[in-house]
Amino acid sequence: MPTDDLSKIPPFFILGRPRSGTTLLTTLFNAHPNIRIAPEFPVMMFLYQKFKNVKVWDEAIIRSFVDHAFYHSRNSKINERRVNNLRIDKEFIIGELLRYKEVGSIQLFLKSINYYAFSLYDKGETRWIGDKNPVYSIFTHRIRRIFPDAKFVCIIRDYRDNFISMKKLADREVAVEAPSVPLQVARWKYFTKLFLNCKRRFPDRFYILRYEDLVTDQEKTFRSLCDFLNIVYDPSVFEYHKKKEETKQTYGSSPVWERFHENLLKPINTGSMNTWQDKLTVKEVKLADQIAGKYADKLGYERRYKGFYPWMLIKSIPLLAYNYVLLTGMIFGTYLPFKMSQWWYLKSLILLKTYLKLTGKKSIIKIQ
Repeated sequence: MPTDDLSKIPPFFILGRPRSGTTLLTTLFNAHPNIRIAPEFPVMMFLYQKFKNVKVWDEAIIRSFVDHAFYHSRNSKINERRVNNLRIDKEFIIGELLRYKEVGSIQLFLKSINYYAFSLYDKGETRWIGDKNPVYSIFTHRIRRIFPDAKFVCIIRDYRDNFISMKKLADREVAVEAPSVPLQVARWKYFTKLFLNCKRRFPDRFYILRYEDLVTDQEKTFRSLCDFLNIVYDPSVFEYHKKKEETKQTYGSSPVWERFHENLLKPINTGSMNTWQDKLTVKEVKLADQIAGKYADKLGYERRYKGFYPWMLIKSIPLLAYNYVLLTGMIFGTYLPFKMSQWWYLKSLILLKTYLKLTGKKSIIKIQ
């Protein structure tokens, strides 16, 4: 049973595009004895809006917080699975959080979800509480202000391979985003620019790594990450795959997990690198290279085509505009009053639901 003082443990966040290696990175950190990090459970902004003004954390408020976190979040099959993956008993966590009612804060209670989540690995003293939810990348600046003591690990993958992996989800009829080259690469560029700007402004709080460096130079890259968090490097984290059976029993009951995280049952390998060279058409590569532009160069991703293709760009304008409006709207929604922010978020998914319906894809998103 965890016995650390939550008020003294800082958080760190793993940010990055979906299908960029965030889950692999989370697995490595989870295997480290000084880190507690939960599976994806993206309710932080929702809870922050609801409870940010609470001054007195009595039992009634704490129970309400737990109810909203774990039981008002079951608005889709994927959220229900996420709740189950945490393996947190309601009464247990309420009892634990009551210990902090005199010194409680929204930041402390938000951290508690990741701290008390189940882990397959043995733990020592907890030095960091990790949080991995790719959607939080949209709210990077907001999270930085909410948690002034937090650090951020931002992982970036080749934009062309990232698109291939995103398209794989849609091809298997489990779609969460439209499999469009201009849309996906525009999002890659948006977040790459965001991470680089944050790193420039807050060099001690932001660490940027490439997925390709993690899988090709594992020890050096992870040592550098441990230095960033000021924890001892532990090579045993790379033996995570030895818990294959325990991992399958714990998380493998979901078809989505089995399809898209099966590599977590194997040692780190380079099998997912440069897949775009065989799977993308010349036209798709030209469009991707043009949209990524100088940010591909900044990250060391060699563009095959550096020319300007105006007609391709013109045809992409509707999706590029949609991407900007959607991301801006999602950020704006987190500043609205709680009930209004929930309405705003759900309505923002209508365009995606419409796209999926028109293309015959199965959605894992439920709009109420």
